[in-house]
Amino acid sequence: MTDPTDRVGDLTFKARALAQAHPLTVTATSYREQMIEEERRTQPMSEFADWAGTAFLVGYCIRRIEEADVGQLPETTPQTDSLVPLAHDTARLSDEVKRGRPAGTQLLEMPLVADLLNTVIGTEIDKRVEHWKNQISKADWAMFEDYVAWWVIHGYAMRAAEVLRSAGTSNAS
Repeated sequence: MTDPTDRVGDLTFKARALAQAHPLTVTATSYREQMIEEERRTQPMSEFADWAGTAFLVGYCIRRIEEADVGQLPETTPQTDSLVPLAHDTARLSDEVKRGRPAGTQLLEMPLVADLLNTVIGTEIDKRVEHWKNQISKADWAMFEDYVAWWVIHGYAMRAAEVLRSAGTSNAS
């Protein structure tokens, strides 16, 4: 039997490798660009938008790797004309994931998904520690950790919402 830690490491590695290969669909690219542009306008440091974009991308790739691992490689139809309903579905599914529930259709076991997401979130946070953790309060650092976690989960949920919308099951939960 495979050690769960090895499985998490393997799937995390695959997600990070996929992130280097421009894995986003046209819809996901458009959605991410709009979200990151908004972050550039609203965050106190422009680096936050870059970090959010990376976290979103890796979260999205976790879901793509999950699809590949279970042998489901769904086609998605471009939905750039309807990003608002997609955003609503993504937000709803993000909330489900934060509650420990599947993002629409469950692909892998939820404890494994939680471990994957937590590993990626931890890595994304750890990459930023040297930049400025010692320059801000513990409360602000905790808010930053929540910010990164939200972006990873949001990327993951975006892929799930994209697939559900393409399949015509966007109201499933």
